[in-house]
Amino acid sequence: MTGVLSSLVQIARMRQDPSALPASVAMLVIMIAVYAGSSALQSWMLHDDRLLARTATDVGLTLLMFWIVLAVAGRGHRYRQTMGAVLGTSVLLTPLVMLLLALQQPAAVYYYPIALLAWAGSVGVIVWYTLIVGYILRSALEVGFVTSIAIAMTYLIASAAVLKILFPETA
Repeated sequence: MTGVLSSLVQIARMRQDPSALPASVAMLVIMIAVYAGSSALQSWMLHDDRLLARTATDVGLTLLMFWIVLAVAGRGHRYRQTMGAVLGTSVLLTPLVMLLLALQQPAAVYYYPIALLAWAGSVGVIVWYTLIVGYILRSALEVGFVTSIAIAMTYLIASAAVLKILFPETA
Protein backbone atom coordinates (compact mmCIF):
# COMPACT_ATOMS: atom_id res chain seq x y z
CA MET A 1 0.00 0.00 0.00
CA THR A 2 2.96 2.30 0.60
CA GLY A 3 3.94 1.89 -3.05
CA VAL A 4 0.45 2.89 -4.18
CA LEU A 5 0.48 5.94 -1.91
CA SER A 6 3.92 6.93 -3.19
CA SER A 7 2.72 6.55 -6.78
CA LEU A 8 -0.36 8.67 -6.06
CA VAL A 9 1.82 11.43 -4.61
CA GLN A 10 4.00 11.32 -7.73
CA ILE A 11 0.92 11.44 -9.95
CA ALA A 12 -0.41 14.43 -7.99
CA ARG A 13 2.97 16.10 -8.52
CA MET A 14 2.66 15.20 -12.24
CA ARG A 15 5.91 13.24 -12.15
CA GLN A 16 4.46 9.77 -12.87
CA ASP A 17 1.54 8.54 -14.95
CA PRO A 18 -1.29 6.20 -13.90
CA SER A 19 0.50 3.17 -15.37
CA ALA A 20 2.53 3.12 -12.13
CA LEU A 21 -0.60 1.93 -10.30
CA PRO A 22 -1.74 -1.70 -10.26
CA ALA A 23 -4.65 -2.47 -12.56
CA SER A 24 -6.36 -4.66 -9.97
CA VAL A 25 -10.02 -4.76 -9.11
CA ALA A 26 -9.18 -4.85 -5.39
CA MET A 27 -7.20 -1.60 -5.61
CA LEU A 28 -10.01 0.07 -7.54
CA VAL A 29 -12.61 -1.05 -4.96
CA ILE A 30 -10.43 0.32 -2.14
CA MET A 31 -10.00 3.62 -3.99
CA ILE A 32 -13.75 3.88 -4.58
CA ALA A 33 -14.45 3.27 -0.88
CA VAL A 34 -11.87 5.80 0.29
CA TYR A 35 -13.07 8.35 -2.27
CA ALA A 36 -16.67 7.80 -1.14
CA GLY A 37 -15.59 8.48 2.45
CA SER A 38 -13.81 11.70 1.50
CA SER A 39 -16.74 12.78 -0.66
CA ALA A 40 -19.14 12.14 2.23
CA LEU A 41 -16.97 14.16 4.57
CA GLN A 42 -16.83 17.10 2.19
CA SER A 43 -20.59 16.90 1.56
CA TRP A 44 -21.22 16.86 5.29
CA MET A 45 -19.11 20.00 5.76
CA LEU A 46 -20.77 21.81 2.85
CA HIS A 47 -24.38 20.66 2.89
CA ASP A 48 -25.21 18.50 5.93
CA ASP A 49 -28.26 16.93 4.26
CA ARG A 50 -28.88 13.92 2.02
CA LEU A 51 -25.33 12.81 2.63
CA LEU A 52 -25.69 9.28 1.30
CA ALA A 53 -27.47 10.37 -1.88
CA ARG A 54 -24.92 13.11 -2.59
CA THR A 55 -22.02 10.74 -2.02
CA ALA A 56 -23.48 7.96 -4.16
CA THR A 57 -24.23 10.44 -6.95
CA ASP A 58 -20.72 11.91 -6.82
CA VAL A 59 -19.07 8.49 -6.94
CA GLY A 60 -21.42 7.24 -9.66
CA LEU A 61 -20.93 10.33 -11.84
CA THR A 62 -17.18 10.15 -11.52
CA LEU A 63 -17.03 6.46 -12.42
CA LEU A 64 -19.51 6.83 -15.28
CA MET A 65 -17.99 9.93 -16.86
CA PHE A 66 -14.49 8.48 -17.01
CA TRP A 67 -15.80 5.15 -18.28
CA ILE A 68 -17.59 6.97 -21.12
CA VAL A 69 -14.52 9.04 -22.03
CA LEU A 70 -12.22 6.03 -22.05
CA ALA A 71 -14.73 3.84 -23.93
CA VAL A 72 -15.30 6.47 -26.63
CA ALA A 73 -11.54 6.84 -27.06
CA GLY A 74 -11.09 3.06 -27.27
CA ARG A 75 -9.00 3.00 -24.11
CA GLY A 76 -11.33 1.04 -21.83
CA HIS A 77 -8.48 -1.26 -20.80
CA ARG A 78 -6.97 1.69 -18.90
CA TYR A 79 -10.06 2.29 -16.75
CA ARG A 80 -8.83 0.73 -13.50
CA GLN A 81 -5.53 2.56 -13.40
CA THR A 82 -7.07 5.83 -14.57
CA MET A 83 -9.82 5.68 -11.97
CA GLY A 84 -7.35 4.67 -9.29
CA ALA A 85 -5.27 7.74 -10.13
CA VAL A 86 -8.26 10.12 -10.31
CA LEU A 87 -9.88 8.87 -7.11
CA GLY A 88 -6.61 8.49 -5.21
CA THR A 89 -5.29 11.96 -6.02
CA SER A 90 -8.65 13.43 -5.07
CA VAL A 91 -8.38 11.73 -1.68
CA LEU A 92 -4.84 13.08 -1.27
CA LEU A 93 -6.17 16.62 -1.68
CA THR A 94 -9.04 16.08 0.78
CA PRO A 95 -7.17 17.17 3.95
CA LEU A 96 -6.26 20.47 2.29
CA VAL A 97 -9.84 20.94 1.10
CA MET A 98 -11.16 20.18 4.58
CA LEU A 99 -8.83 22.75 6.12
CA LEU A 100 -9.90 25.41 3.64
CA LEU A 101 -13.59 24.60 4.18
CA ALA A 102 -13.13 24.77 7.95
CA LEU A 103 -11.49 28.21 7.62
CA GLN A 104 -14.12 29.74 5.34
CA GLN A 105 -17.13 29.91 7.65
CA PRO A 106 -15.63 31.40 10.84
CA ALA A 107 -13.19 33.60 8.94
CA ALA A 108 -15.96 35.17 6.88
CA VAL A 109 -17.66 36.29 10.08
CA TYR A 110 -14.63 37.32 12.15
CA TYR A 111 -11.69 38.10 9.92
CA TYR A 112 -12.07 38.85 6.20
CA PRO A 113 -8.40 38.42 5.13
CA ILE A 114 -8.43 34.80 6.31
CA ALA A 115 -11.68 34.21 4.45
CA LEU A 116 -10.09 35.67 1.32
CA LEU A 117 -7.05 33.44 1.78
CA ALA A 118 -9.30 30.39 2.25
CA TRP A 119 -11.21 31.29 -0.92
CA ALA A 120 -7.99 31.78 -2.91
CA GLY A 121 -6.67 28.48 -1.54
CA SER A 122 -9.87 26.75 -2.64
CA VAL A 123 -9.50 28.14 -6.15
CA GLY A 124 -5.87 26.98 -6.14
CA VAL A 125 -6.86 23.45 -5.13
CA ILE A 126 -9.53 23.32 -7.86
CA VAL A 127 -6.99 24.45 -10.47
CA TRP A 128 -4.43 21.94 -9.18
CA TYR A 129 -6.96 19.09 -9.27
CA THR A 130 -7.99 20.08 -12.81
CA LEU A 131 -4.34 19.96 -13.86
CA ILE A 132 -3.90 16.57 -12.18
CA VAL A 133 -6.97 15.11 -13.90
CA GLY A 134 -5.78 16.58 -17.20
CA TYR A 135 -2.37 15.02 -16.67
CA ILE A 136 -3.95 11.63 -15.93
CA LEU A 137 -6.21 11.87 -18.98
CA ARG A 138 -3.32 12.92 -21.22
CA SER A 139 -1.58 9.69 -20.37
CA ALA A 140 -4.70 7.51 -20.47
CA LEU A 141 -6.04 8.88 -23.75
CA GLU A 142 -2.73 9.67 -25.42
CA VAL A 143 -3.87 13.17 -26.38
CA GLY A 144 -2.33 16.61 -26.00
CA PHE A 145 -2.33 18.42 -22.67
CA VAL A 146 -4.74 21.14 -23.84
CA THR A 147 -7.24 18.51 -24.97
CA SER A 148 -6.91 16.62 -21.71
CA ILE A 149 -7.38 19.82 -19.67
CA ALA A 150 -10.51 20.60 -21.71
CA ILE A 151 -11.88 17.13 -20.95
CA ALA A 152 -11.00 17.52 -17.26
CA MET A 153 -12.74 20.91 -17.09
CA THR A 154 -15.78 19.46 -18.87
CA TYR A 155 -15.90 16.64 -16.31
CA LEU A 156 -15.66 19.03 -13.35
CA ILE A 157 -18.24 21.48 -14.70
CA ALA A 158 -20.67 18.75 -15.81
CA SER A 159 -20.34 16.94 -12.48
CA ALA A 160 -20.97 20.15 -10.52
CA ALA A 161 -23.95 21.01 -12.75
CA VAL A 162 -25.56 17.59 -12.35
CA LEU A 163 -25.08 17.70 -8.57
CA LYS A 164 -26.53 21.22 -8.46
CA ILE A 165 -29.60 20.09 -10.44
CA LEU A 166 -30.16 16.95 -8.37
CA PHE A 167 -29.45 18.63 -5.03
CA PRO A 168 -30.47 22.29 -5.26
CA GLU A 169 -29.46 24.62 -2.46
CA THR A 170 -32.17 25.29 0.05
CA ALA A 171 -32.61 28.79 1.40
